[in-house]
Amino acid sequence: MENQGPLKGIRVIDVSHQAAGPWCTTLLGDMGADVWKIEKPDRGDSIRYARGADPKVGSYNFWGLNRNKRSVGVDIKHPDGVALVREMVAKSDVLVENFRPGVMDRLGLGYEALSKINPRLIYASITAFGDKGPMAQSPGMDLIIQATGGMMGLTGFPDGPPAKAAGPVADISSGIYAAYAITLGLLHRERTGTGQKIDLAMLDAVISLLADISTAYLNTGFDYAKFGNGHPDLVPYQAFQACDGYFIVACLTNAFFNRLCKGLGREELLQNPKFASNTVRCKNRDEIVTLLQEIFLTNSCEHWIKLCQDNDVPSCRVNNLKDLFEMEQLKAIGSVAEWQHPQSGPFRTMNVIFRMSQTPGSLRIPPPGLAQHTDECLSELGKSAEEIAALKGSGACG
Repeated sequence: MENQGPLKGIRVIDVSHQAAGPWCTTLLGDMGADVWKIEKPDRGDSIRYARGADPKVGSYNFWGLNRNKRSVGVDIKHPDGVALVREMVAKSDVLVENFRPGVMDRLGLGYEALSKINPRLIYASITAFGDKGPMAQSPGMDLIIQATGGMMGLTGFPDGPPAKAAGPVADISSGIYAAYAITLGLLHRERTGTGQKIDLAMLDAVISLLADISTAYLNTGFDYAKFGNGHPDLVPYQAFQACDGYFIVACLTNAFFNRLCKGLGREELLQNPKFASNTVRCKNRDEIVTLLQEIFLTNSCEHWIKLCQDNDVPSCRVNNLKDLFEMEQLKAIGSVAEWQHPQSGPFRTMNVIFRMSQTPGSLRIPPPGLAQHTDECLSELGKSAEEIAALKGSGACG
């Protein structure tokens, strides 16, 4: 597909691994950037191995996080590999890494060293806990950040254990914020001609997902209990069980609650002072939720969703993956793309996340095989066939 993305012409050197960094660079690639994914020859990104996959092709987990980029086999712990990355940076716009603080500096690939080679470089560093402080060197992956950042402590039911979000929300949100910061860095460079370093702590990213709740706590000291499948400040605004599954009732305002009660034929609830407003319903949460739950168990999800829709009350089914990917709505807006993998044939992924009328993103490069593009990219860097062969012979490249 033709590259019409707004980042066409921007070269990104991606030395990140696992999820947060790769998702960042996939988002940049979707928008037209030329992403060179630097992977250790014969080993590659460890997520390639998920569920026993052949690492040369990569797992579906790897595929989901690594489209629109080219894989270049370079050992950044080999002196010639370090020199090669420095050459790449001299002719690039962005570098993304997600090692612990200090690792890239020790390799000679930190911001101070690389900005001397290329003052226009946007250097994005994603760490678990930031580059300073008592936890700076602590290991951090999605599960650790969800737990440390309060997400798990508020997820699950009040009497149950903490639960992680099903999706890797710390990784994905960090990747989104990093891509956002990089594009702002590029905008600043366009105006001033100078690059800069971006430091993004995954801990900050996941706490930001609790922006409203954390602000309430910081200013009132109110310590929220786990939410279950509801909301601490709205009732009813949660999943309910019908006789054949679960569905949502989302009364964001009192008007929705009024319409729900009328639709259920339970107008007397509106006269009960315990349920007169959302504020008092929150104080009497257990009573109103128990009452509604008894009602909803008497019929099907389809029945109750239709009743809610007929009365202009937001409602939907709680989908599993099968339900989700059979939705006609996904087809209507083109959420899922089917394209071709050079080794594995047709496959499906999520499409470019947003649509731009003048500079649309696109799916151009399938998830790369390990070191699939080494020769191609090094040739673009100006290396001869003999030089590439020598680099491979030294173990710096693969």
